[in-house]
Amino acid sequence: MAQLTIRDLYDLLSQAPRRRDLEQDGIRLVYDGKAIHLSTADQPDTVIAAARTCGFVTGSWDVTAYRASVVTVMAWLRMLDSEDLIDVSPFWASAPVLIALTPAGGQTGAFPVIACPSAPADRRPLLRADGLPPCPE
Repeated sequence: MAQLTIRDLYDLLSQAPRRRDLEQDGIRLVYDGKAIHLSTADQPDTVIAAARTCGFVTGSWDVTAYRASVVTVMAWLRMLDSEDLIDVSPFWASAPVLIALTPAGGQTGAFPVIACPSAPADRRPLLRADGLPPCPE
């Protein structure tokens, strides 16, 4: 889990680039115990933005999530007090893996994950040979 202000998370997510190709429309969030780093799924080593965390320090994690979900998350974040703290963590109790967002004293929001290398092996999202999640049937 990473803890940061809602404003810092909003600012971080607002820097995620928009893509026309939905197959490349993923963002990568990496928490190293001190900051959350944002990159894209197709260029994971190029850090676009980072937000320092505060409060609790937990184990690091690495997720790739759908960029399309960021718009909904940002709209939800705008309704919250921007100075409050929010917990950000992958949640893998069952497939699919989710990124859980929990503001202090509030309801948890979540958005789906494409890949979560830091999840236990039996909880990672299944990927096709081309690295994309399977299509819903």
